[in-house]
Amino acid sequence: MDLHAYTKSIGDLLSVNKKYIVPRFQREYSWKSEEVAELWKDISASIKVTNGACVNLEYFIGSLVLVGQDSSPEMKIVDGQQRLTTITILLSALTQSFKDISENNLADGLYYQYIEGKDNSNQPYFKLINETPKPFFQRSIQHHTKEELETSTEEETKLLDAYKFFYHVLSFDSTKSHFKNFDSINGTDPEKHKAVLNSLRDQILSYLKVIYITVTDEEDAYTIFETLNARGMSLSAVDLIKNLIFKDLKTQHPDDYAKTEWKKIGENLGSGESAINMDTFFRHFWLSKYGFTSEGRIYKTFKDFKEDNVISSASFLEELVNNSEYYNSIVNPNIDDWRLPEEKAIYNSLLALNLFKVVQPRPLLLALKRARLDAKINIHDHVNMIRTLENFHFSFTAISSSRASGIDGKYSKAARDLEEATDRTQARAVLASLTADLRSKVPAKSIFEQKFIKLWFTNGKTKDKKLIQYIFRTIEKNKRTTSELTTDMITLEHILPQSDTTGSSYVGLIGNLLPLDGRINNVADTAVFQQKLQHFQSSELRMVEEFINENQATNNWTESKINARSKSLSDFSYDHVWNI
Repeated sequence: MDLHAYTKSIGDLLSVNKKYIVPRFQREYSWKSEEVAELWKDISASIKVTNGACVNLEYFIGSLVLVGQDSSPEMKIVDGQQRLTTITILLSALTQSFKDISENNLADGLYYQYIEGKDNSNQPYFKLINETPKPFFQRSIQHHTKEELETSTEEETKLLDAYKFFYHVLSFDSTKSHFKNFDSINGTDPEKHKAVLNSLRDQILSYLKVIYITVTDEEDAYTIFETLNARGMSLSAVDLIKNLIFKDLKTQHPDDYAKTEWKKIGENLGSGESAINMDTFFRHFWLSKYGFTSEGRIYKTFKDFKEDNVISSASFLEELVNNSEYYNSIVNPNIDDWRLPEEKAIYNSLLALNLFKVVQPRPLLLALKRARLDAKINIHDHVNMIRTLENFHFSFTAISSSRASGIDGKYSKAARDLEEATDRTQARAVLASLTADLRSKVPAKSIFEQKFIKLWFTNGKTKDKKLIQYIFRTIEKNKRTTSELTTDMITLEHILPQSDTTGSSYVGLIGNLLPLDGRINNVADTAVFQQKLQHFQSSELRMVEEFINENQATNNWTESKINARSKSLSDFSYDHVWNI
């Protein structure tokens, strides 16, 4: 391996007519706010104010490993792309900051020297080339005239967050408040601000140093990428597996298949309301198909499977693409993903699991989706198992807040057993065994009741509001024999009004709440109890009808009645609605 290493400044790196390309096997931009803020702190802390002027100190920011000839117009980044991308974002934010204070010459000098260059045909190009977040990164962050595009992936969100962070800390108000000894810099406030921006530019370009390492062969780049991880670099199993897949699938004409398919994974994971972390998805996928493996051994296990022809890079990549789509439909439930009438129950259960903030079943949920596609289970098996998960986690997690020790392992084992099942009989046996395990872990009724009767909602304390609305919707559905009436648009009526200060210690309890249409709620809110019952008669809900019938002879709604109703709701929920 022909390797060269020497020290360079960021200015030395970016001032030459050279493209620095993020290779196809590299991970997406992944720096979080903490890492961006840490780099900023290191850069800004290296500037001191002496005798009214900013003085720069050298600062070493690590190594940059590139593949290609040093004399060539293009170099591929093997290691250091996160830092170089972040520095490019900082330079772009600094360019915009110069424009904001009408220092257009400074802005142009920085932009056209270090962010954008021109080739021998006088055609412009960006010095840092990254195709994965294209065109968002190029048009919204790198370009001199920025466009406000919507982010569509987790990577794009992190890129934009980094830009917004730097743009904020470079503002006058921020530099004046946080830049050490700002007031002692010579000049007016605008002149001080300009001096700080100039000093930051110089700090980045002339005083940030890297160890510049080059290798000439791309095959060596894959080896270095893997070796760096073994030497303690923070690369995850999925980064290394991506590296190996791209090494195997080298064909880039007429299309770079590996790169196109990997981009689909990112698009699938970023297409929902909640963007999904790639490492989280990969971990749950691996658990669902290959069982528990420690993070440190996943890559070795993958390589062993490849050598034993258990998997191939092409088939594994295809599985990742398909499962990323399934995973998004689990994490971000959309009714369009569950179109069959029977599948609406799956959709509703997934919404419930999200409401409970439960992630442990996701490997099993992936396995269930695959098992149904492979005809190992039918839709009724699918619905029943997910309803079991919903019912279990309502009692175990949402109400009782029980410790989940061992649950992850049970889900992983059930997912793997389901994957290995060869027919419907074996698959159903796996689900029956898991159901029995979950049934044995359901909290005792006394524990459930103790927590249930403390559920609370007032305008000043809304933490349990969505959970109580879910409880009422589900109880109402249980009391009906058909699904003709939906109960999605309900508000929570306080039977004893919140304005009654005598009931401040019990007014928010679930026993004092009724699900109502908002119009009924508004009319009945401040009425006395018997008048409230008359207004409640406009409701079509069974829960409200039963409440009216049970309290026709009641004149006063008291604390004891509220507590009794809380217990009654708890008993009905435990015995009839969320039982397994």
